[in-house]
Amino acid sequence: MWKYYAFKIAGFSLSYLPRNLGYFVASLVADFAYTFFPTARVGVADNMRHVLGFNVDDIVLRRAVREVLKNTAKNYFDLIKLPHMELDEIERHLTVHGWQHLKDALERKWGVVLVTAHLGSFDIAAQIFAIRSVKTTVLVEALKPPPLLNHVTALRESHGVAFMPGRPGALESMMQLLRSGEAILMACDRNIKGKGITSVFFGEEATLPTVAVRMAMRTGAAIVPIFNRREDNGKYVIYVEPAIDVFTTGNGAVVKNVEQIAQVMERYIRHCPEQWVTLKSIWAKS
Repeated sequence: MWKYYAFKIAGFSLSYLPRNLGYFVASLVADFAYTFFPTARVGVADNMRHVLGFNVDDIVLRRAVREVLKNTAKNYFDLIKLPHMELDEIERHLTVHGWQHLKDALERKWGVVLVTAHLGSFDIAAQIFAIRSVKTTVLVEALKPPPLLNHVTALRESHGVAFMPGRPGALESMMQLLRSGEAILMACDRNIKGKGITSVFFGEEATLPTVAVRMAMRTGAAIVPIFNRREDNGKYVIYVEPAIDVFTTGNGAVVKNVEQIAQVMERYIRHCPEQWVTLKSIWAKS
């Protein structure tokens, strides 16, 4: 329950701060965690070694790990700040490239599976769907305890974007949304449910989720990669990629589709590894 109370306290005490000041406080918290909680940086360090190379200089590695923790803390501030921001204010901080790719996929009327990674400021970037009136449901991890999940979901949905926790019945609901021609969004860089497949990711085998691929193959929905990046000036850039060519039948179709997603995730993560805010090692053996 301590995470729930931490969110509540932060919401009451920090969410009213100006963004720059909030980010400064978030960076201080991240530096404290880096210094006094070494376990917080173990998984991040392993992820960074895969991205930067196993021969990466120790100073460069430590700097990257520290920056990941800082960006994670900034994302938490973005989340608690979200209900206090107007959509037009958020829109002023967003630049979007490739939006036509999503529009083209939606016009097919078979639904769109948007795939992404835990990159940039996930919750801020997701508001683009509310700003541009695209009915989108985001599949997210079912946090525990339930009060924490309910609180975080309320923050995320404060401007009308729907978030659905990944629990029993969620996949069936997602399939229905796709068949209705809507869009769903999910991160594909972490295998949370333990039902993924082995794929090469940054040169080494890792277990990646297959949910997005299997839903698209069953419904005929397009798979459209989408990513975002935090800029130094406090703004955010969203990139929408062309729909990937989905293999629908034949041996290894799922594997091939997952590989395509992995390749585009690699490209964006390599561009700004310090914004890949995944705190557990992707390659850790469970």
